[in-house]
Amino acid sequence: MFNSWLPESKDHLPLTWWKQHPVYLAGIIALVGVVSMVVTAVLGYDLMGHFVFTYDSAFRQLHLWTPLTYVFVNPPSLWTLIGCLLLWNFGEAVERHLGRRSFVRLLLLLLLVSPLLITLFGLFGGRGFSCMGIMQLEFGVFIAFATLYPHAKLSVIILTIEAWVLAAVFVGLNALSSLGARDWSSLLLLAANVGTAYAFIRFETGTLKLPSLPKPSPKTKKPAKKSSTPTVDDILDKISHQGMQSLTAEERSILDKASDEMKRRAG
Repeated sequence: MFNSWLPESKDHLPLTWWKQHPVYLAGIIALVGVVSMVVTAVLGYDLMGHFVFTYDSAFRQLHLWTPLTYVFVNPPSLWTLIGCLLLWNFGEAVERHLGRRSFVRLLLLLLLVSPLLITLFGLFGGRGFSCMGIMQLEFGVFIAFATLYPHAKLSVIILTIEAWVLAAVFVGLNALSSLGARDWSSLLLLAANVGTAYAFIRFETGTLKLPSLPKPSPKTKKPAKKSSTPTVDDILDKISHQGMQSLTAEERSILDKASDEMKRRAG
């Protein structure tokens, strides 16, 4: 199914064209994010609340769709709109570099990491945590871009800042905000989101490799035990080094038998 929907031959090509401009998956997702703000406002927060992910809603009320639908619950916000524009810009760069198949894997990881972490909180007794909106996905894609192009120059108002510096500022501000509020769950979610994007890009570019399980060493065959009975050659070699007086009674008997055998053959 993955190959039929996302053929490898079209991995780095646009999905379609619009007025001679290439349209990539990142742009379509950004547009869906903008539309979701309108849908959230029209349907109302009570109805859209059924698409928000929480541990209780997913596993007690069996709203099993929420790990995938929470990203579409976006109250109208200027920051969400700006985030969608950034997702279009930075996500398209990541998609063109990695290919669409890898980009989809990145999006799925970023989509699922927050529900998985909230589920772990719930299993250990933590309640009341939820995730909704596309902002975390947008932020994860930007971290992926900054990891892929750390020295890319980005214009912010009147300043030009490298991508890694801007990413570090955003992460630091979010971390300090959660730390100040003693919101440890938000701090963990931030770390998981950033770590997932960073590790994925490092893995895809070959700079991070998963540890491999040690292979069992092949069993070596034990050498066959040598016979304790000396051969004629061994006895002759011993005579040449140590003389006849060094032979044991067994060695003399073997040597005599070999001599008798040779005489019989000669006769």
